[in-house]
Amino acid sequence: MVSDVARRRWVPSVVCVAVAQMMWGPIAAAQPTEDGADPSPAPVAGAQADPQASRVIQLQPVTVTAEKMTGTAQETPVTMTVVTGEDLERAAAEDTDDVIRRVPNMYVTTAGRHSSVTMISLRGVTPLMKTENPVGFFVDGVHYRHPDMELLDIDRVEVLRGPQSTLYGRNTEAGAINIVTRDPEPYWEGAVSFGYGNYDTKTVSAIAGGPLWNDDWSFRTALRYLDSDGFFTREPDGVEDVDDASDLNTRVKLRWNPEGPWDVIAAYDGQRYRDGNTNIAASLDQLRDDPHTVYANFVGYNDTDVHSGNLRVAYEAPWFTVTSISSFTSEEKVAGNDVDALAFDMFKLDTELEASRFTQELRLSSLEGASGPRWVAGLYYFDQNDQEDIDFDMSGIGFGVQQIRTETDTTNLAAFGQVTWPVFETLSVIGGLRYDYEKKEVDNRQIWTAMGLDYRTSPEMTFDAWLPKVGLEYTPLPNVLTYFTYSKGYKAGGFNNLGQPGQEIYDAEYTTNYEVGLKSTLFNNRVQANVSLFWIDWTDQQVEEIVLAQSRITNAGKSISRGIEVETAWQATDGLLLTGSVGWNDAHFTEYRDGDDDHSGNRPPNAPIYTYSIGADYTFENGLYAHADWLGMGGLYYDTANTEKEDHYGILNIKAGYDWENFGVAFWMKNALDEAYATRAFDMGNGSYGGIAGDPRTFGVVLTARW
Repeated sequence: MVSDVARRRWVPSVVCVAVAQMMWGPIAAAQPTEDGADPSPAPVAGAQADPQASRVIQLQPVTVTAEKMTGTAQETPVTMTVVTGEDLERAAAEDTDDVIRRVPNMYVTTAGRHSSVTMISLRGVTPLMKTENPVGFFVDGVHYRHPDMELLDIDRVEVLRGPQSTLYGRNTEAGAINIVTRDPEPYWEGAVSFGYGNYDTKTVSAIAGGPLWNDDWSFRTALRYLDSDGFFTREPDGVEDVDDASDLNTRVKLRWNPEGPWDVIAAYDGQRYRDGNTNIAASLDQLRDDPHTVYANFVGYNDTDVHSGNLRVAYEAPWFTVTSISSFTSEEKVAGNDVDALAFDMFKLDTELEASRFTQELRLSSLEGASGPRWVAGLYYFDQNDQEDIDFDMSGIGFGVQQIRTETDTTNLAAFGQVTWPVFETLSVIGGLRYDYEKKEVDNRQIWTAMGLDYRTSPEMTFDAWLPKVGLEYTPLPNVLTYFTYSKGYKAGGFNNLGQPGQEIYDAEYTTNYEVGLKSTLFNNRVQANVSLFWIDWTDQQVEEIVLAQSRITNAGKSISRGIEVETAWQATDGLLLTGSVGWNDAHFTEYRDGDDDHSGNRPPNAPIYTYSIGADYTFENGLYAHADWLGMGGLYYDTANTEKEDHYGILNIKAGYDWENFGVAFWMKNALDEAYATRAFDMGNGSYGGIAGDPRTFGVVLTARW
């Protein structure tokens, strides 16, 4: 017999345990009463177990390597959005733009598909046309220059928000995008897909992989080809395929992973892209009235060829892991543009970029799953050669051709380290430091015969910075992680070959960052709710003004960005997953005078005030599924004077399909409401803005066979 006192003690304890189990999952076995009786109710004799009730409904943990060590996303004290390959497939995501739109406070500015002018804004930290992005872009740990790429055979995409300069180095002062592709495995796997959509868009995708002569060796290949008539119609003659495109992407991986400490992967990535370029093909007013009509008389071209190879070697010693990542990339981008947005032969811009890049990273790290401190330390080397030719043709108005020939050699050296040291069971201290050194050697020549200009300069620039990170990681409750970090961000200066002679060099910019975050997994792992607050102080912020093809980069005095980000996921039922995110930032100049103009209080260009996303995914028991995303952006200015603005818009994407055995069919639609919006705009002179429109409503069907 349980006494009244024991019963009064036991009842509230059961309620507390039940609530705790519902919110944070199982904590501990129920405690016995004072007389030793088990308070758990006895099973009813003859009761049958309900298979549906025994099924575990919860969100699955996602493994990440954000800190260059393996962990789960919810246990890593870094603000991040993680999108798995399965998520990408369900959302019909094709390229990095489809991922960026899902990330709070993140936005991409593009000048057409696979353009060399692709600029990423994150937390109000803004990109420039003639500088590298403040968000680093990595594929399998290798730095890539241009973030606009197809998502081919992806395991996951990790978008790290906030400065990552300590671990990732150059040009990661706002964050980093890590794309992790699928590695070879010693079992057979393959799939082939055929797609057809409006605008006569045809796609073919294929993957294959498995063991070679024994299970120590395996391979994996992936390929995707696209052919499309494009979206734009030319006004003068009614031609409807002015931006027709063909895109071939391929990847081959070879892996040696014997029983023992070694894991070696060699990979090759290649891309061949061709399209009709419609960059700045209409004025901004015309774009908003009739977004996919081209008024320019000259339809350009955009040709891209990229070849990249890398070798990743990992060796697990008794007390630590050694990782080496070596890569070499060559790329060529050739483009021709009509930049006057008029049916007159006034301004044309031809560009050609040839680049080669070698990188080497060598690091040591603590063993995966080892107790005690988690640490990583390493060395990094980066060497890049760029050769850029620019011809700005103004002969139509009698100003001849401005020719710019530039060769730039960039060398970057760095040493870095970071440790997370447990002080108590629930509290750890984070400390990290990187020394970063960068040298740029430039040979630049400008010839402008109509103006009598023949100008040559060969500057040499060096930049360096100490980039610390300190923080605290605290777990007050099971499945609840809180963290605070203080860190420094940095982006080197450089040479702007579109600047006026004698005004091409600009200085480095620096950020000081404060962040508080919370990650929680509630209701027996069915709900995730993550929140972060940030404050960024800039000094010497790089800012750019563009008129026609002329660019002027200067360093503003001081700027601030502060804001909040929220991400949620709810596994509402066994088949229904609901997701949502929102980001808001108050980014503005606090000290910035441009001649007689005082821009203090203005927002930096190409940085939305807020972004948000809402998603739903439902899987029926018979193989049917449906997915929908609503992706919104609002409050973006195109210039530092804040005179031209892109108002709020939202994009609805949907997909539905049916899978059975080894086959599947899916129907998809992007921008289902045919929302008109611009992806880029700048001053064409005298305050008139030209722009390029985002994609219209597109839809199609995909047939897939798997084995």
